[in-house]
Amino acid sequence: MAAAIEALYQTRGSVGTTTVTLLEKEKRTGGNSAKASSGINGAVTHIQKNLGIRDTTEIFAYDTLKSGRGRSNIELVERLVNDSADAVSWLRNGFSLELDAVTQLGGHSFPRTHRIPDSNGKPRPVGWETVSALGNYLNDQAAQSESRFKLVTGARVTELLTSEDGRVSGLVYESEDTGTRMVQKHKHRSDAVVLATGGFGGEGSRPRLLEKYAAKLVGLPATSGPFATGDGILLASAVGAALVDMDQVQVHPTGFVKSDDPGNPTKFLAAEALRGEGGILLNGLGKRFVNELDTRDRVTHAMNIFCSGESNRARHGEPGDVRVVAGEPQVAAYLVLSQAAADSFGIGAIAFYQKMGLMHKVSGLAELAAAIRADLSTLTQTLASYDRAKNLNANDEFGKIVFPQRMLNSGEHGDGYFWGIVTPSIHYTMGGVRFDESSRVLGRSDGQPIPGLFAAGEVTGGLHGANRLGGNSLLECVVFGRRAGQQAAAAVAGQHSEKH
Repeated sequence: MAAAIEALYQTRGSVGTTTVTLLEKEKRTGGNSAKASSGINGAVTHIQKNLGIRDTTEIFAYDTLKSGRGRSNIELVERLVNDSADAVSWLRNGFSLELDAVTQLGGHSFPRTHRIPDSNGKPRPVGWETVSALGNYLNDQAAQSESRFKLVTGARVTELLTSEDGRVSGLVYESEDTGTRMVQKHKHRSDAVVLATGGFGGEGSRPRLLEKYAAKLVGLPATSGPFATGDGILLASAVGAALVDMDQVQVHPTGFVKSDDPGNPTKFLAAEALRGEGGILLNGLGKRFVNELDTRDRVTHAMNIFCSGESNRARHGEPGDVRVVAGEPQVAAYLVLSQAAADSFGIGAIAFYQKMGLMHKVSGLAELAAAIRADLSTLTQTLASYDRAKNLNANDEFGKIVFPQRMLNSGEHGDGYFWGIVTPSIHYTMGGVRFDESSRVLGRSDGQPIPGLFAAGEVTGGLHGANRLGGNSLLECVVFGRRAGQQAAAAVAGQHSEKH
């Protein structure tokens, strides 16, 4: 969507000659971006400055490269971080998104993940609000100037077309005729194509790409929608695009487990901001086992070690209940928030999780211990130890140095604890089409840009390396989506000048 908006803006002086068409496989735009819940990163933003956060793009780049474990392309990372403040401003000023709450997520040295605070007690999920705002803009464009912009939903692209010189010159897509319900093929000629089709984390029961590149993860639940099947990766590869880091698949540590549907292979993501605002992770014994603000891969690794086995894993049910529940995950932890942490995250958003049956509220430590099947004295000691580290402003035994909120409630009227069960879930595919800092897709034979082909978002690879930081997904969509739109518009202008 960012690419389409930018392409429209860049070609605004060529009314009647340049058109932009957005093909969406689903019934509505948004994809997995609509599910993004923690926020969008930005370094040296106006919001950070107003809050006294002394972040820099250099530190942001360092955090991203460190998270990538030596696999991230430095030029891509520099483009991402250097354009991050402008990306946040573009959303705030261009689409009235109130990205005023800033959180420090795992692997970040400063609070830099911007999200939208609750409004009158109602949650405003940043991903949903963002894609809705951009989608409404594009719908208005389609209504006002159909000759310039067209949105086609229910369109599945099956092939990229190329000319004799190797330039991408269009595509073929399928759509269902609304009258006959018959699938029809359409050939669409174009001087430039932008791929923004997402990754392959939603392949479901037939994971051809996951089986090929990361077979050890087959069978894990996933947070992606079923539309994330790697279409763009396969399309680009078929016309000679290079692929990179295809074996690098992120397993997010906190996919919610519903008590009445524990075996569902699709998990609702427990936003990393829940931990960023003070939530902690406990094993089945009521003990912490990890720095909750470490990178996602390390938190997942710790869960696999300390939250498996009958006594160590989190489970729903009454204390002493040892019945095996079909589909119950073999690795699971309790996510627990104090009242202060819940207030900081947003009670409206917490209430949404409660309504979904993903989080539960209890009134005190004794009730919490009973709910999570833990010994009360052990649980009390765990929370008290956490608070001591916070009060001393010192590293704890897990290397945690940021303690957003106290865990022991003050005992004021209405204070509660909020808890849910979480399990590692496939969340994001770092690998994909190799591209450069101008969003140009690169060929596998010579490493040069494939003329007329651009890409942005999870369909691409090389940016995140071995692990993606929370908040960088929406950011890459805006930064490289806008860049792709700009470059596609420039390519079209070049083609038109050659023809004339």
